[in-house]
Amino acid sequence: MKRGGKLWCFLSVIFIATLIIMITFFYGVTTVQTIKEVRKNQEQALLAVGEQLAIEPNVIEALKNDHYSDELEAYTVRLGEIHQLDFIVIMNMQGIRLTHPDHQKIGKHFEGGDEVRALKGEEHLSVSQGSLGESLRGFVPVYDQGKQIGVVAMGIKMTSLSQLIERTKNDYTVSVLLSVGFGFILAIVVSYYLKKQLHDLEPREIARLLEERNAMLEETKDAILVIDTDQNILLANIEATKMYHNITNSEENLLGKKLSALVLSPEKLVVHSKTEQFYRQNGQDYFVSIAPINVRKKTIGHVIFLKNATETFVVAEQLVSTTTYASALQSQSHEFMNKMHVIYGLVDLEDYEALKHYLADLLKPEKEFAQRLAILVRNPILAGFLSGERIKFAEIKTQLAIEIYPEIPPNKRDEDTQNLIAIYRYIHRFLMEQPLPEEIIETIDYQPGSLTTTYSFAYPKEQLERFEQEFFTSYLARLLENAEATLTWENQQNNWLVLRINVHYEGAEENEPIDY
Repeated sequence: MKRGGKLWCFLSVIFIATLIIMITFFYGVTTVQTIKEVRKNQEQALLAVGEQLAIEPNVIEALKNDHYSDELEAYTVRLGEIHQLDFIVIMNMQGIRLTHPDHQKIGKHFEGGDEVRALKGEEHLSVSQGSLGESLRGFVPVYDQGKQIGVVAMGIKMTSLSQLIERTKNDYTVSVLLSVGFGFILAIVVSYYLKKQLHDLEPREIARLLEERNAMLEETKDAILVIDTDQNILLANIEATKMYHNITNSEENLLGKKLSALVLSPEKLVVHSKTEQFYRQNGQDYFVSIAPINVRKKTIGHVIFLKNATETFVVAEQLVSTTTYASALQSQSHEFMNKMHVIYGLVDLEDYEALKHYLADLLKPEKEFAQRLAILVRNPILAGFLSGERIKFAEIKTQLAIEIYPEIPPNKRDEDTQNLIAIYRYIHRFLMEQPLPEEIIETIDYQPGSLTTTYSFAYPKEQLERFEQEFFTSYLARLLENAEATLTWENQQNNWLVLRINVHYEGAEENEPIDY
């Protein structure tokens, strides 16, 4: 069987079975009702014919004279044929037949015993065994001037009644067979259509695909959203929900809300086309991929992937910083002996004036920074980061003067170092987006168990409100919480801004293993 045939057959069997059960049920109900209706009509017809005969003058005359008449016999036979009756019998008050389809039984007593009630003046119906077999009978008393003078009995054999019912049922049977045939074709077409709507997938395959989709959505680190054409969120994975909870500080359900509830500036995104974009929110960077969801060539929504690009940028920056720091150390190692040879030569030549200028040149900040960094910062990750950040500020014409006292030991846990660098990176990125003075002083003071960093610089008064807003975001609050840090700032005289960060920092002792 080809792929997809099982479900098609299963649906066809279900539809056809349901159709057959329903048609059979209605056929049975209709048949029962038909039998009752046919019998009721025959009963009414019997009594109607009997009532008609009971008022016929020739019938009354025959009963009054109590004699047989060929004319009356012919009349009853013709009336029975018209009304499809098997017999019409006229009897006197003693139950003696005056007419009968079988001439040999005229003048003999009526058989069956159910005529007694009619002889007592009661019009009724009954089923009884007579000379012609079992039959449905109707009895109507005949009166003359208020006195009963006889009875008219009409009947239809049960076999004739059954044949009549069977003919009526045959008409329904043909209709039922046609309905079953049409329903069979319709069931196959509908099941085939439903199968195609399910892309020829079996129920187990659909369930497996659903589980796979849910696993991919829930286990990925990217925030994934599905929105409709009105930008209402229809589906959100765990990461998207976490992102929303971090933004709102609530446990509300994200489904059903607008895209702006999660993406605070949706106007910055091009939603109505398949694109990959860069988006920044609350200090975090995202790679945003948007693709339309098309059904029958009609766009019914979009799927949005928000990949946190901060980690990618962190790794890239760490690589650049480490490379810069390693190059500085390499340069320092190679140049050290050369510098010593120059100093020794100038001393040997007693050219102290040239020695003075040479030493002054060596001690310039940009030349001795890497040397001081290598000596004072024994955490290579932090040292490489600070070296790279100094270069970035230099590119925007601002000197980042880093003062370190005393020596900063390695951190026992690499996680604490990463948290510290994340705070530095957030602050530096914000500062580099603002108009800056020529110099920013960054002082790093280590004390056992903590590391205090102080930024001091001149800042325009009109931008203080922007500064305050940026340092009260939920993202920075989360960074400070992760690092067990506090942040304070104050605006001193002459618009001199002092920003102070105190971070938990467990320095390692000599020869203690470090987890990098």
